[in-house]
Amino acid sequence: MKHLLKIKFFLWNLLFCFGIILLASFVGFAAEQATYNAHGKRDPFVPLVTSTMRSSASGLLGVENIDELSIEGVVYDPGHGSVVIVNGAILKEGEELGNVKVLEVKPEGARFLVNGTAGFKPIYQDDSANKKNAKK
Repeated sequence: MKHLLKIKFFLWNLLFCFGIILLASFVGFAAEQATYNAHGKRDPFVPLVTSTMRSSASGLLGVENIDELSIEGVVYDPGHGSVVIVNGAILKEGEELGNVKVLEVKPEGARFLVNGTAGFKPIYQDDSANKKNAKK
């Protein structure tokens, strides 16, 4: 009988303690509200690159030849698929947008097919033409 009384006393104390903890947690959450003040900065939880950017072809509309393309970045990953950013659009190898198709992505640039004409566009333009113009 004495052992049963000890167990009941322990269980009532345990229930009381958990009740106090539960009550304190509800009061704590109600009093504390998390707010985020950006102070003019961007929200860090909003992604910079989204899937809707991939389909943005506005920079590739009206492109007639490879000289009108401007490579802004290359992500070279032969194992998982390389990506090129051209005229503001993100394209994978083999992807086609408007008149432009990406044939191959290399670390130094990409090969495109524009209106049936294939050509390589380097990420960095050759400065030799600029140096000749500067000497004149």
